Amino acid sequence: MNTLPLSRTAQDSVRDQSCLLQTFSLHPLSGILDEMLKAAKASLDSIKQELSLLEDARLYLHKSSRGYHFGCIPTGTQKEIGISQDPARIHSLARRAFLQRQATLEEQTVSALQLLFDMYCPEEDHEKSILKFRRFHESGLNLFHVLFTEKQNEWIRQPYTPNPYYPEKLKYPTAGGIWMRSKSEAKFGSMLEEAGIPYRYDDRLVIHSDYAQDRPDHDSYFADFKIPNLRGGITIHEHFGAFQLDQYSENALKRLNDYLDFEVYELPGRPVRHTEFTWSFEGDLYDSARLSSLMRRILLPF
Repeated sequence: MNTLPLSRTAQDSVRDQSCLLQTFSLHPLSGILDEMLKAAKASLDSIKQELSLLEDARLYLHKSSRGYHFGCIPTGTQKEIGISQDPARIHSLARRAFLQRQATLEEQTVSALQLLFDMYCPEEDHEKSILKFRRFHESGLNLFHVLFTEKQNEWIRQPYTPNPYYPEKLKYPTAGGIWMRSKSEAKFGSMLEEAGIPYRYDDRLVIHSDYAQDRPDHDSYFADFKIPNLRGGITIHEHFGAFQLDQYSENALKRLNDYLDFEVYELPGRPVRHTEFTWSFEGDLYDSARLSSLMRRILLPF
């Protein structure tokens, strides 16, 4: 019989962060980084195009005894012009200020993604890439800090208590030694471990439902997997390895309906909301195209 530890962290599921580099360059996930970079560049280009059509001036808001009034200083001048009677101009310059802040954030995103993309050098052959990955890993580069937000990293490090019920059903270990309740769950967990992707197994998920009536045994599930995604959140993933069984499929569909129909609560002390949901079936783990699509949905949810 295998018993669950009192607590563990998502970081316990990661054996070697250097695997994460290999995942994004050599795994079917290799297109994810390229897609993110293209999307960020397209967004930045769109912002710059709109900025080019707006008046090049800085908006100011002043408060006096008579209330608020607006002014602006056109670029290249030093004299402020009162524009309180021109709401169209005020809105245009406010839009410009907003877009300038967005452009700065998008430029930072593009720079970070470009750096990662350059590190992976997907045009290089496999052996050269592995050597480069090893050098980056040996240099002490923390890939979690690069790919995940500060709150996600806090979530990765934070202890959680796995499902304490029926520990005798934990019969199947992953490659990293985490015991799970089914062979296919262990296979999926091993795949995440081999890719260097942190996860929580059997962690509690609280929902607000009409029938719960504040009873803890009616207002929560233990999600199969919780996985940090590249959108800054946590993906809740359920693996349905025996969906062909009537009672199993009925319970699985009820769980998914509850996830989608009711608000998912953030547990006390948890820094990231759980808002994305994915699921898989037995066959997804044995078909490379389906598996690639699944991993993209987990790491880059819509």
